[in-house]
Amino acid sequence: MNRFAKILVMGLVSLGLLSGCVSNDLAAQRVKNAGKGNSIIIGVPVPLEFAQKNTNFLKGVELALEDINREGVNGKQFKLEIVDDKDDFRTAVDVAQKFSDNTNMLAVIGHWFSDICIPVSTIYEESGMLTLVPTVSNPELTEKGYKYVFQSITNDNKVAKEMCAYAVTKGYKNIVICYEESSYGKNLADAIEKEAQANGIDIVDRVSGLVTKEQFKNAYDKWSALEFDAILLALNMPEGGKYISALRALNQTAGIISADGLDLGNFIELLGKDAEGVVIATTYSPNAQSPDLAQFTNKYRQKFNSEPDVWAIQGYEALQLIAHAIKETNSYSPAVLANYLRDMQPWQTVSGQIGFNEYGEIEGRELYKKMVVDGKFQYVD
Repeated sequence: MNRFAKILVMGLVSLGLLSGCVSNDLAAQRVKNAGKGNSIIIGVPVPLEFAQKNTNFLKGVELALEDINREGVNGKQFKLEIVDDKDDFRTAVDVAQKFSDNTNMLAVIGHWFSDICIPVSTIYEESGMLTLVPTVSNPELTEKGYKYVFQSITNDNKVAKEMCAYAVTKGYKNIVICYEESSYGKNLADAIEKEAQANGIDIVDRVSGLVTKEQFKNAYDKWSALEFDAILLALNMPEGGKYISALRALNQTAGIISADGLDLGNFIELLGKDAEGVVIATTYSPNAQSPDLAQFTNKYRQKFNSEPDVWAIQGYEALQLIAHAIKETNSYSPAVLANYLRDMQPWQTVSGQIGFNEYGEIEGRELYKKMVVDGKFQYVD
């Protein structure tokens, strides 16, 4: 997080401490207003250009909206307010404040990136807004003791464990951790380092901020001298793609294992031949034997004439979770819905049976691995 963001967050937190009565009033008003009328309003703040260009997230949300509104929820229709936060902290704060002040809004799905979502979630928490986060896997999100915030994606500690377990099966003894200078990158790098050490894997380097070809070549020469086998990536795009292309220009065979920050629908298209051999941890496999997944996939194909990605499922399930909680509780109180989600028995979704623990972390989600082979993804055991 940059200096401006930190100062702004500190100001927001201070303001919240000084004006708790205002936040409490918003929460109380939300309980009264969110269930009024014929619509249940859900906010969806996303970096619009990124989400539309690189993922099928909003298509998944759209499909869920159609499915939910076909029958309605307790006689009401879901209504979405999709707003572009531009992947900009100042804009995201403005969006969060606007949403929070709207006491007719019941819940929010978002924001997309850790450095925005984690601090901004404080605004939603203080205003009693039910918040589902389907794209931020950083465990820091659930370490805040939030009551209303839920992480509906497998966290980075589990992803790191899967990445290192795969490295062991490949016989990799010496690895490099490449990460981005963000809370996502740093926390995931820490988790990878911890898991690598637990599995007897040596870390020959941990590095970020390689920008120029000269910087990467100097780093690569060091790794080669230390006989590295693979690099493990804690990066988002486009930085992750640049690291992969830089490595492939120097070494065509070194192992590359990435977390789901690079799990984008256009990953192969963006990297071309440099994508070959890259392994990505993911929570979605089209080969999973599930009637619910098959039904979802068929509906998605019919509507969009394309294949869904993991983010389409994340968007679909997030909206469905809110609808499910309302149906089961017959309530529009965010507190009641939050309590239900924490105590919820395993619920069958597109990607399997899921629940949440006391911290708001999702449980029950399977992890898979996919590798680019001959220009296509193949799922590996």
